[in-house]
Amino acid sequence: MRLTVLGCGPAAPQPDTPASGLLVQSGSTAILLDCGQGVAARLVKRVQLDQLSAIVIGHMHADHYIDLSALRYRFPWGDRARARLPVYLPPGGQSHVSALAVAISERPGFFDDAFDLQEYDPASSIAVGELSLTFVPGRHYVPAWGVSVTAQDGGRLVYAGDTGPNPDLVAAASGADLLVCEATLGSVAEDDPVRRGHLSLEETLEVARQARPRQLLVTHYPSTRRRTMAAQVATLGSAVVLALPDQVTEGADRGVLERVHRANRKLEVLDRSAQQVGQTVCVAARNVGARNERRGGMGAEA
Repeated sequence: MRLTVLGCGPAAPQPDTPASGLLVQSGSTAILLDCGQGVAARLVKRVQLDQLSAIVIGHMHADHYIDLSALRYRFPWGDRARARLPVYLPPGGQSHVSALAVAISERPGFFDDAFDLQEYDPASSIAVGELSLTFVPGRHYVPAWGVSVTAQDGGRLVYAGDTGPNPDLVAAASGADLLVCEATLGSVAEDDPVRRGHLSLEETLEVARQARPRQLLVTHYPSTRRRTMAAQVATLGSAVVLALPDQVTEGADRGVLERVHRANRKLEVLDRSAQQVGQTVCVAARNVGARNERRGGMGAEA
């Protein structure tokens, strides 16, 4: 899989990045995960819309879906598109899109003429070309879902979407090749203490510590915090990366990854064995020393 960060900002406009938008590609399949403000312009630089397989929206906050209106104008205005683009919405999403058509002074059915709008069942999976999608319940102020994307070679990406502390996310991201997780908050004190809906960087790192993905990509943060967050992330090695607009992450070959991780596990076992042998030798040496001391003491007394 190939992941391109089209936007990594939160709801408030940022000077250098759109809001949420990730382009996932595998072979001839291309899926857009979320479509916040500013994402449409970045998307059309990367792919033609007839090359886009589907759009998936995690929840119906503007910074995750509002640029569907911009993309709509890339299709014929007055006629039904010959090939409508599949757009998967969360439960209740169709009413929001219908209301958006009214809000932008367009006719009823305006979006339906270009998009094949479907509300997904979060308990089910969706097959889009070479990719399989399942959904991860979020903890947010409105109903929200993340997405787990699996390629034919077994490679797996988990996108958290917007969420507060969430055991379902930890379970879904366990062992994933890549976890893309938000870090909206500078401090937990910025969030509603009862209705948590976002994560701080420290909480995001804790999710990754528990889930142990091969790599963590931190997203959905204000640009004013980028330098501070980059400094924090830089101390953690290559397994943690701060998302940047137009950043591309190429998925490594799954077989190579498995061989590397099997080798690492063998080294860990050998290391533990060496430590145990070392401890055994130390104990034996102490026992020999103690016996020699006792013998020396008995000889002195004689």
